[in-house]
Amino acid sequence: MDSDRIIGAGKTAAGDVQEGIGSLIGDNRTQAQGQMNQAKGEVQNQIGQLEDYIRDQPLTAAAIAVGFGWLLGRLRII
Repeated sequence: MDSDRIIGAGKTAAGDVQEGIGSLIGDNRTQAQGQMNQAKGEVQNQIGQLEDYIRDQPLTAAAIAVGFGWLLGRLRII
């Protein structure tokens, strides 16, 4: 487990608390900021999980990256 997953979990929890406080006091802005912080935490947690996966399964991750690059090349998105 790396620091991105730990920080992401912390941001998610803090966002949940912030959303709860916003809901409790009836402040839509605080509630929305809490939801945004939760989303940021989830994204950071997902990045940490991806880093763990790449570290644990480098050949599989490389094969997926090559396949994804090939697919983007075929679709001419890049």
